[in-house]
Amino acid sequence: MIAAGSAPARLGPRLRHLLELCPEEYPVADVGSGHGRLALELALRRPGARVYATEARPGPARELRRLLGSASPVRVLEGPGLEPLEGLGCRGAVIAGMGGHTIREILQASPSVAQGLDWICLQPMQDWEPLWSWVTTTGWWEPEVTSCWERSRSYRSLLLRPR
Repeated sequence: MIAAGSAPARLGPRLRHLLELCPEEYPVADVGSGHGRLALELALRRPGARVYATEARPGPARELRRLLGSASPVRVLEGPGLEPLEGLGCRGAVIAGMGGHTIREILQASPSVAQGLDWICLQPMQDWEPLWSWVTTTGWWEPEVTSCWERSRSYRSLLLRPR
């Protein structure tokens, strides 16, 4: 279980960079949250604000609930991509730790949810160029690009805001 006070120390440079890029506009969701550390840090940054962590399948969602613990301020949702966020009033979402093609598919699968957000932070692990090309040709968002280093590898991040 991730102890509430231990999250900042457990974020590596890549996730710390992503956290700093995220606007402090809530409710927010960490889509495909994995271990849940980023979602927990988002919740600790603004106590009382709604923070969601999603996983597409039951097994990973169960593991995420176990890792976060029953006292976690993060609400775990199950379902593919942005679908679990429908109707929750999220203002922002983070999609990271997966490939650029997968991130693009998530955004394409739920355009009304994606376009209803005030901001989206993206950080692909690979396939940056196809994601960048798609983001810039859709015309939906105004992108801001940043980057960071972790273990001799560069990671590019995008903060998208509606046009």
